[in-house]
Amino acid sequence: MPSAVITFTPLRTELGLIHAHGVDAEKFLQGQFSNDLHALASGHGQWSSYSTAKGRMIANFYVQRDRDGFWLSLAADMADIVIERLRKFRMMAKLEIERGEPEFALFAVFGRGAGDLLGHALGLAAPETGNSGLVHDDRIITRLPWVNAEAFLIISPASRAEALSAGLTAAGARAGSAEDWRLQAIHAGVGMISNATTEKVIPQELNLEVLGGINFKKGCYPGQEIVARSHYLGKLKNQTYRISARAPLRAGEEIFSANMGEQSIGVVINTAPDPQDGFAALAVLRAANTGEALMAGAPDGTPLSLGKLPYTLPLDVAKEG
Repeated sequence: MPSAVITFTPLRTELGLIHAHGVDAEKFLQGQFSNDLHALASGHGQWSSYSTAKGRMIANFYVQRDRDGFWLSLAADMADIVIERLRKFRMMAKLEIERGEPEFALFAVFGRGAGDLLGHALGLAAPETGNSGLVHDDRIITRLPWVNAEAFLIISPASRAEALSAGLTAAGARAGSAEDWRLQAIHAGVGMISNATTEKVIPQELNLEVLGGINFKKGCYPGQEIVARSHYLGKLKNQTYRISARAPLRAGEEIFSANMGEQSIGVVINTAPDPQDGFAALAVLRAANTGEALMAGAPDGTPLSLGKLPYTLPLDVAKEG
């Protein structure tokens, strides 16, 4: 769902930044994440995830590359957890894994025409295809692979964040909130694992395969066998759907269906107030039960409505076939 206006949002309260750099950064991270870093060019990006040996996602993130290494944008409350875990397995690898803040700041720019406005504000040709990007004037500017929507992530030196905000405002963008950004991500079908949902789902259940966040030919990484088995043997039963409610929802809240009684059939991943629907959310749900009445919190809890995503869900295709 494109925005009615072009919005820019500092994401310091929503997403954290991890910077991994050093001579062994690519080799080490290649053995940890679900996507292939080898072909990622400077300025470009990709979705990826970091899982336990049992395939449960610790976190997912958007990875951007520059000349000095890799930048991970992930749920703010997961950044330090992921850093600590990566450092634990670093062993003798020569790389630094550290917070990008406060030296750097993360911005999002989104809405129909965002690329043109961004190009005008910064004096450049903005990336036109998803996951493409560039390094310009010490900033990394990458277009997200959202379907039918324009959205960009910008990593900027914090010392120049105020100038960036002023330039975007002068070009006609409005300053938005973290909730504005989260709502747009929900409509784009892009969920982020937070502390409330860490280690609850596998990458495919968050639709990361559809979003291009899994490479099945890259070799071993934690949880790779579970992820591959779900892909090649057709073991997947759950996937992420867009839902809405008239009452607030919260990340980590369980979801129930009319025919399953007290057995949970899903979990809320992200939620945000929505002027059109009350409260919008993304939730991992058991595909077989999505045609039933759905409730959040308890079997007699908040009624839910199922919405549409801008891309096709693989289990729904199989069900229709």
